[in-house]
Amino acid sequence: MNRRPLSRRRLAAGLSGLALLPVAARLAPAAASSPEGEAAATPSYAPHTWGDPDAPVSILEFSSYTCGHCARFHQETLPTLRDRYIEAGRANLTLVDFPLDNIAGAVSLITHCAPEAIQKRLVDIFFADQDAWMTRTPRESITGIARLAGMSKAEVDACLENETLYQAILDRRAEADARWDISGTPTFVINGQKHTGSYRLDDMTRAIDAALEATGG
Repeated sequence: MNRRPLSRRRLAAGLSGLALLPVAARLAPAAASSPEGEAAATPSYAPHTWGDPDAPVSILEFSSYTCGHCARFHQETLPTLRDRYIEAGRANLTLVDFPLDNIAGAVSLITHCAPEAIQKRLVDIFFADQDAWMTRTPRESITGIARLAGMSKAEVDACLENETLYQAILDRRAEADARWDISGTPTFVINGQKHTGSYRLDDMTRAIDAALEATGG
């Protein structure tokens, strides 16, 4: 797992000197600089969920897009979990954004501002291509991926200036840390129980199978 993340206050402070996220540089409403009506169309924060919401096992994943372990989970473990549990209706997985830095925060914003039909695809792309976009100029790379997904430059810029949405992400992150004492990412909670094993396939399948057995599934 990646090291314990910055506190909410330190994260916001750390963003203030960087150009990537104007949203965190001011922490003042951005609606005044946007066209009238744009704020009304601004997306609200809701974590991404895969699978049947009524599945017997619910998995919460707290992840950061700049976390190498999170990317490996999405590349090496999640595909099997999707085949074995999620697509089979035995489990669902909800990704709760837990950004460790401003770059991860920018990606979180993009995955929630994008058209709903491509949001989850963008999640997959950012984790799958992490080594590529993180080694380039981050804002240009993130913007490029969003543009290829169909967002206009104006939409990307407005998204990265969306302080209301960004604050909602930080608030949810703080709530998760307070409730679950997140010591690193990725962290998982399976049917209300914090998973203390690794994110590797064997550990995850054992934990999910145990939760299924407890529910009679």
